[in-house]
Amino acid sequence: MTGRLRGLQNGHVIRVTTDHDDLLPLRLDRETQELLDPHHHRASARLGDRFVVDPGQVLENVAMAMERLDLDISTPVSIEEDVATLDELVAMVEHFDRGPELVAHVLNTAARVMNARYPAELVRHPLPPDCDLRRLFHADVDERCQDIARAVFNRRLAENADVRDTEIAVDLDGLSSQQRIEVFMAVFFLYGTKIGALQNRTGLR
Repeated sequence: MTGRLRGLQNGHVIRVTTDHDDLLPLRLDRETQELLDPHHHRASARLGDRFVVDPGQVLENVAMAMERLDLDISTPVSIEEDVATLDELVAMVEHFDRGPELVAHVLNTAARVMNARYPAELVRHPLPPDCDLRRLFHADVDERCQDIARAVFNRRLAENADVRDTEIAVDLDGLSSQQRIEVFMAVFFLYGTKIGALQNRTGLR
């Protein structure tokens, strides 16, 4: 797994929306047609000054990337190219205020994937404080964000029940949009680190 955690990029102001019903009468480009196709994985498209996002598809794409990573840990994974684009993450976190839901989704998906395949005692074993993404992946991640990501990751794996958005909202309280995205990215990379360790320990790798 490869990648680099990046901050938000400055760009022109666009209207972010989930409403694409009014797109139907228009002459649509390929990206918009893919967004409207319920069988396609595209989660967003630009149409003039509008950036149309399907939050449900963003979450589904995140889960699919996590499952794919578990099946082949050697596959290079880029957050922006293989999981969710930076614009999609900004829309989810800043415009729709779904940062806690996004992080909770990664945590619960991680627990589901790992508990289905690996021994529970290994899954529950916490990642140590020296599990540093900046050292492992040269990740440009804020130390506070990494500490929060590692704490919520370990806490979720120690529990049987799914974590709720409201619980994660408490952990993310006071963080900027960029920091919330960094927590999401850090949790995703911690999942990849844990999967790699589990596969080494169980001989699946």
